[in-house]
Amino acid sequence: MKNYLVILFFLTASIELFATHNRAGEITYKYISGNTYEITVNIFSDPTSPAFRRKEIVINYGDGTGSDSIPETIVFPKIKDNIQKRSWIVQHTYPGPGDYTISVTDPNRNGGVDNIINSTSVPFFIKSLLRIGQLSSLANNSPILLNDPIDDACFGQLFVHNPGAVDPDGDSLAYRLSPSFGLSGAIAPGYQYPSSAPNAIFVNPITGDLTMDVPNSVGLYNVAMLILEYRNGVKVGEVLRDLQIQVFPGCNNRPPVIQANSLNCVEAGSRLVIPINTFDPDPQDKVTITASGEPFLLNGTNAARLNTSSPANSVNASIQWDTRCLNSRLRLYDVLLRSEDDAFNRTGATNLTTFKSIGIRVVAPGPENAQAQSIQTSIKLNWQNPNCTSAAGFKIYRRIDSSGYQSDSCQPGVPGGIGYQLIKTIRDVNTLEFVDDNNGKGLVPLTKYCYFITKYFDDGDESYVSDEVCAIIEKVVPIMTKVSVEATDINSGVFQVEWTSPDTIDQMQFLPPYRYVLEELNTNSGFELIDSTTSLNDTAITLTGRNTVESGAIFRVSLYSLANQRDLVASSTNASSIFLSIEPSDNMVSLSWQDNVPWINETYTIFRKKPNQLNFDSIATTSENSFIDDSLSNGFQYCYYIASRGVIGTVSNPIRTFNKSQEVCAEPIDNIPPCSPITASSANCDSDQLKISWSFEDNTCLNDIVSYIVYRSPSINGAYEVLDQINDKNVSEYSPSLSSIAGCYYVSAIDSAGNESAFTENTCVEYCPIYELPNVFTPNGDGVNDLYVPLKNPRFRYVDSVDFQVYNRWDQLVFQTKDPAINWDGKSMDTNEPLSEGVYIFICKVFESTLIEVKEPRIIKGTVTILNSKEAKTTD
Repeated sequence: MKNYLVILFFLTASIELFATHNRAGEITYKYISGNTYEITVNIFSDPTSPAFRRKEIVINYGDGTGSDSIPETIVFPKIKDNIQKRSWIVQHTYPGPGDYTISVTDPNRNGGVDNIINSTSVPFFIKSLLRIGQLSSLANNSPILLNDPIDDACFGQLFVHNPGAVDPDGDSLAYRLSPSFGLSGAIAPGYQYPSSAPNAIFVNPITGDLTMDVPNSVGLYNVAMLILEYRNGVKVGEVLRDLQIQVFPGCNNRPPVIQANSLNCVEAGSRLVIPINTFDPDPQDKVTITASGEPFLLNGTNAARLNTSSPANSVNASIQWDTRCLNSRLRLYDVLLRSEDDAFNRTGATNLTTFKSIGIRVVAPGPENAQAQSIQTSIKLNWQNPNCTSAAGFKIYRRIDSSGYQSDSCQPGVPGGIGYQLIKTIRDVNTLEFVDDNNGKGLVPLTKYCYFITKYFDDGDESYVSDEVCAIIEKVVPIMTKVSVEATDINSGVFQVEWTSPDTIDQMQFLPPYRYVLEELNTNSGFELIDSTTSLNDTAITLTGRNTVESGAIFRVSLYSLANQRDLVASSTNASSIFLSIEPSDNMVSLSWQDNVPWINETYTIFRKKPNQLNFDSIATTSENSFIDDSLSNGFQYCYYIASRGVIGTVSNPIRTFNKSQEVCAEPIDNIPPCSPITASSANCDSDQLKISWSFEDNTCLNDIVSYIVYRSPSINGAYEVLDQINDKNVSEYSPSLSSIAGCYYVSAIDSAGNESAFTENTCVEYCPIYELPNVFTPNGDGVNDLYVPLKNPRFRYVDSVDFQVYNRWDQLVFQTKDPAINWDGKSMDTNEPLSEGVYIFICKVFESTLIEVKEPRIIKGTVTILNSKEAKTTD
């Protein structure tokens, strides 16, 4: 049945059938196949109304196919004598991908709704957004709303309602308060949200709790809630639910209380049991607890269940869920607990309901049977993944020495703050081993390395961690212990390089004699031979004639067997010198340094040599790689170097290291700009007078200022040019002599070192044109008022152009010009003959000078009267 039939039905139906009855409702949809969806319209109505007898409603599918009337499908048992739910279910096939707003406008709302004017004459309107994506994988089901949109509240008592929304696709839901709507989706006439004090009515965007804290007006109210679905951060649909709340006076009742953990976590494959207690503060009331949410809607034995006892004043219950691997995910499962008392049955008072939202986090188990084995300067990891194999891959975390951390039930992955760092992501769930060689650099001998392994999933979820596994890198290679700058010079600098020998050498594979080879990294060509030794006991080399000023150096040492020509036994990891940088500033210097070493530098000591001082003194110790030395004097030279203290290894008897950077020197200089003035202006357009003033938030800023520079730009986005310089720091205002004061201005401050303050804010003065038009002129040739021109004013010069048009009473254009002076002699522009006396209409677009680049014209409309003109030869 299409549009015209529906309209005919509306026109011929009896007034009785349009009686009021609709209270609340929503539209939901379910994906069937292709572009076909099953749409369900739920409406809660008053069954005592004659309109309840009407079995059809009109639905608009939002795809341009018009409206259909669909028959009633399901009638549910009455909730109360005057409240009953009905459903209309229909399938519809859409033409293709797109956004479709499904809506129902049904006459009319029930009477007595206090926040809608004359609610009996307002149609009931609900809608939902269906978004069909380009890919079939984007097929979407709307949320299912498990709690009825009918609720009771008590005057002066906190009220909370929750729709009990569950998304079958596992999409994220967000909630938003909305007004109720009427005819054609417009906000219902006179709509206002229910009165609530001291806090307004609001919806929790995450849990969906609608709260009135507290209702302070008795009556019947409608509000709406928009429930939005998001998938991977993109909105995929929404449902508008209209709900009705009855606020009763003096309920003589208190709501139940629910006690349960808000967050509950479980390892996938394990049983979760959540204990719940609900009780009523009124001893004679009994409570009933129910639970809803996605875990209860799962298929078969995987569904959660609520174990509860018979209604009593205090009821103990529990949620039991035997989880499976397929239940693990990043997003929480939302469960809504609902406890209702029986005050109506007891005393006739209003039953009160309490809601509590709790979350369940199902976490995948971590990899099992993890092992770590050292191989030379690498560690090989192995693990197994017998459970929850649908992961995308694994993540490897590492730290030095054991942390002792064990997974908390609600902490998947590796938490921050325990020293672990992610070193590898393996994007293959079938790869069950990894060799850590520190990205080819090798791990440091004598060091205990520990690891956690986790699984990660496509939705961003991460499993619990594996057992912590550790291994020690033995001393089977040479270990660099010193790369120290012993002399600083661009030509004759000195590096001291030292290392230790490995504890063991496989002499079956590598026969003596042995030789150490020292290499230095060339950034262009790689490592290059620098020097060599002839004995295993010769583990130090002094490098002279080096440039230690302009850059640091990176070395490594390799052990070779010379028995069969030259075989590499092992190489150390790389180690660099400490390279120190210095940045002078006002009465201070900033020091920063870099090093890349296999050991852990525990402390850095800063040494300084003052002006006219022969020796360096230590001034501070830090564990950071930077230091600021202040309270210095500008213009004097200060010199510095850094000495580090480090340790190699975490086992007993670690190796200690001591290294120095090169020396650097600098003179502190005042390069810090002074405070920026706050600029203001006052202007007088009539006299073209301008006063620019400035001030500082802190008056101590004046201590370092010697002068000011005033800048001007002719437009907001134009370039600034120097207007004047004021060499008196005590001056705080300036009046320039300009032909036009329009423009933007700012003032900068100059200190004694010539530093200029930063541009922070400006002040702009707009053009102030005056363009006024007279309403009469006398083009009779007497030399007085013969031309139509603007009224005289000096600010007329700020008018760039106009579009001036004059029309006669028959709407014919008789004159037009773009000249701001106009100079119209009262003649027709077509015939050049004088126009007859009378009233003419003008429209003038005035394009005025302005600081902004895009000029919007000012429109002047009015009339002009021509008097004493000569008679026209032709009619106008």
